[in-house]
Amino acid sequence: MIFLLIAILLTAIVGIALVITSDRKKARARQAGTVRKKQRLISLSTYYRLNKILDEIFITRGSYRKVKTRVADLSIYTAQEIQIYAVRVYAISSFASIALVVAGAVIFKDLFSTLLVVLYAMVMNNVLIGKQVDSVHFKLLKQLSMSLSSLRQNYLRTNSISQAIAETETGSELHRAFEDIYNILTDVGGKKKLDEFYAKTPFRLLCTLAGVCYILNNSGDTKLRDGSSNFLQAMAMMADEVNLEIRRISLQKARFGMLEYLPIAPLLAIGVIESFFTSIIPGTSVMYNGVLGYVSRTVILLASVVGYTVIVRINSAVSVKKDDRNALVMKLLRQGRFARLIADIMPKKQIKKARKQRMIKGALSMTDLRHLYASKLLFGFVAFAVALVCFFFSVNLGKQFIYDNVREVSLVSGEKLTAEDIRVRQEMDEYYLSLPERMNESQTKEFVKGRLPKLPPYDQEAQIKRLMEKYDSYYNTYFKWWMVLVSFVIAAGATQLPELMLRARAWLLKTESEEDVLQLQTMISILMNTSTDTLDTLYWLERQSRVHKNALLDAYHEYPSNPDLALNRLKARAVLPGFKRMVDKLLLTIHQIKLIEAFSDLVTEREHVMRIREISQNTALNKKRSMVSPLAMAPLVLTAVLYILLPLGILGFKEFVAALGHING
Repeated sequence: MIFLLIAILLTAIVGIALVITSDRKKARARQAGTVRKKQRLISLSTYYRLNKILDEIFITRGSYRKVKTRVADLSIYTAQEIQIYAVRVYAISSFASIALVVAGAVIFKDLFSTLLVVLYAMVMNNVLIGKQVDSVHFKLLKQLSMSLSSLRQNYLRTNSISQAIAETETGSELHRAFEDIYNILTDVGGKKKLDEFYAKTPFRLLCTLAGVCYILNNSGDTKLRDGSSNFLQAMAMMADEVNLEIRRISLQKARFGMLEYLPIAPLLAIGVIESFFTSIIPGTSVMYNGVLGYVSRTVILLASVVGYTVIVRINSAVSVKKDDRNALVMKLLRQGRFARLIADIMPKKQIKKARKQRMIKGALSMTDLRHLYASKLLFGFVAFAVALVCFFFSVNLGKQFIYDNVREVSLVSGEKLTAEDIRVRQEMDEYYLSLPERMNESQTKEFVKGRLPKLPPYDQEAQIKRLMEKYDSYYNTYFKWWMVLVSFVIAAGATQLPELMLRARAWLLKTESEEDVLQLQTMISILMNTSTDTLDTLYWLERQSRVHKNALLDAYHEYPSNPDLALNRLKARAVLPGFKRMVDKLLLTIHQIKLIEAFSDLVTEREHVMRIREISQNTALNKKRSMVSPLAMAPLVLTAVLYILLPLGILGFKEFVAALGHING
């Protein structure tokens, strides 16, 4: 009995202890949850305050609003999420750019080079913003791949497109887009909502999904010849495209690796090389801080900027912008005088005009001849101005360094100088350089003996040589006529950049054009199993297309008056063979056969195209890798040549000539 009472008492004590412990845990959990909620509210309020500050300060207003626009263009975030993500993107890119400028100022320690690094930082700022947006694009692709799999399973279970969309498992970024698609399918004004969805959604695969769901939800799903579902076939096609794009981007990241960061290496290497060689070879300080050094530094930094920009652009998930027009050029063309100037310099011969127009057409660019020649003029003027400014700063900064430098220009280190030694030499140099004519060797020798009587004979000879060379270098350092000529040559080369950019765009656009044709094939595979006619097909293709949108829109408006002429003009504007074959089949549907008969081999042909495209993507990636490798290595090679081999070679040659002079003497 006693043992039973003890057992009951112990059980009660343990139970009370467990209840107290549980209550304490719950209280701590409630307290922690309250703290986390408060921290989250504090964090959100911080983002909102930063958003307001960045949006109101005149220094950050313009650039920050551009970031917000790019984030909003993703069409996957709410207004509050746009503010939070935009602040995050802007902060990361700004801090990285500021860190680069600070590092450049510490490494180079002069205003001119720091200004060049500021230019680098501005480019890097835009690049970092684009890379963060691209990361969201890749995340969307992976989420869409999983969502399409879920959508197919839900459709097999429910046999309803709208219900399958509503129950599809989506990632956080795609949730809003699927809600919009559900509203398109269930709302009375679904057509209007679909147009709004197309206008605000740049992610083309989502546009294809919305269009396919809308068409088949209204017309009803149909069974194909093999008994399969039209909707499920379309989802399988889209899944193939999404997975192919995921593989392409993953392979591209693996191939490029850290290659895009190689052009940045010279920023760190220049400072290390300069401090190392100036400590063991004093003569290199004159090279690094003279005209040659500033010109070399400018060339290296510009090569680094160009290499980094081009590599990042090619390595981007979306490497071609839809609108490639320059905002500054468009603004200048609205000025009457500038527009008349461009009209005067544009080619007058029809042959040359036609050649330039073909180049623009091949790149599917939104520019025209006026914009092209305005860009050439602007690029040339900016390059000429930048070259002149670089020469001006190089001459003046180099001349100032020559004036202040009191050390010997030689391959071996000279005497150790105290503060008093430096002061005496500065006074000597100031007087010597103020003379209207340079002293000869005997006069300079007497001058050195008078100012430095206790100096050993060997060091006196070194001072004589230093003063005479310093006088010649100082008065030979001025702005020369050939610098203007070189600036004109650089400007002439810069005028060719817009055309080179068009050719590069045409090369990069090939992949995007192939993707566009695959999207159009997906849409046709849906339409051909409905009662849609050729005019409606053109309408849906125009709504879906990105690359061929303008050509399809013209064909759609021209079709009612003359179908044959409209489609033949569309074919004439085509660049890819796959798009031309598609238009050829559309021509057959005007008078001869139905859409389903014209595109009966579409699925088989599309599978073949997908395989060929994957092979061509691998080939294109190899070409891109081989093309950007020299751009990545160019700044490092220029650093080795201009900052190591050239200064040492010049100093060595001078020492060799001097030694020969002593032997002959």
